Amino acid sequence: MALSRLALSNFRNISHADLQLSPAVNLFCGANGSGKTSLLEAVHMLGTGRSFRSRQNQSVIQYDKETLTVFARLSGGATLGVEKRRDGQGRIRVNQAPAESSSQLAACLPLQVINSESFAALDGGPGVRRQLLDWTVFHVEHSFASHWKAYQGALKQRNALLRRGKIDSNSLVPWEQQLVKNGMLVDSLRRAVFERLYGLFKERLGDLPEAVFGELDIHYRSGWKKELSLADALQASLEGDMAQGFTRVGPHRADIRFVIHGQPAHAVLSRGQQKMAVCALRTAMAAAVEGRQRPVFLVDDLPSELDESNQALFARWVSNCASQVMVTGIDHPVTARPWLGLSSPWCEPKVFHVEHGAVSAAEIER
Repeated sequence: MALSRLALSNFRNISHADLQLSPAVNLFCGANGSGKTSLLEAVHMLGTGRSFRSRQNQSVIQYDKETLTVFARLSGGATLGVEKRRDGQGRIRVNQAPAESSSQLAACLPLQVINSESFAALDGGPGVRRQLLDWTVFHVEHSFASHWKAYQGALKQRNALLRRGKIDSNSLVPWEQQLVKNGMLVDSLRRAVFERLYGLFKERLGDLPEAVFGELDIHYRSGWKKELSLADALQASLEGDMAQGFTRVGPHRADIRFVIHGQPAHAVLSRGQQKMAVCALRTAMAAAVEGRQRPVFLVDDLPSELDESNQALFARWVSNCASQVMVTGIDHPVTARPWLGLSSPWCEPKVFHVEHGAVSAAEIER
């Protein structure tokens, strides 16, 4: 599902913008600080309910205003709207009706973001990688959200009891039963989706130099010892859990690891190679959910750290798995070049010039 219209007001340095977008490629070009990344950030807010740069409304709302708004019309006619207020309040609307949670936005507008924070997939903590896997599972298996929510609820209750100190272990039993029931379902869904994701990721690595990427591998870790059931793992961990006051095993500790010859991939790959690995992962994630709904890609400064051949390869990957892409760049011709060799409509990018928070359509420079 692509965006056909994007309108925003009082969003960082952009007082007002109302854009008619291309259904395929949209390029936002301008100097650093002009506001081009803020346009991607606004789309991210429409798909998740929040900025990808800050969790504080105050930093996103224009400094002399009390409210920001972002609105989009999707290609199928649906509308999304987000309002954020300086006092921390706000509203989310889907098709003009109030939304119960930001997950409704995510279901309508799946997004993939590639920016400076994306390297955390390789060098960040397990929580970052777990979120990436769960994004894929959420969009492939819609039952996942309810099982994961039930698991987290039981986990919260078990941890609350553990923090009390000396307790009767029998009081944990009802919550552990819920943990096991929903945790095993969560793990099963993750494993099934990971298997598909693994194949798609390795397929993309096949387009990259074998000498560098041939040994790059990813492994799924469930969050407890693989030779134990979750019930047995919880029992084995009980004494330590009671001593430390929290649950140390389970799907909430799951991870995916990127390794080369047993070493963390980020310790072996250069910065540019890491970016291509991230691009391979993100496009594999998009391909894994393709049968449901193709995501929109938000790419901040694609030319950074990638040569022309890798930019062109990434553009090809995206054209095969995305519904739409929005890319920022400083130099207009350089930002446009990777897309011009693709088939229609991907070879016909729409260009917007961004300067001091003002956004205007521009002619493509070939």
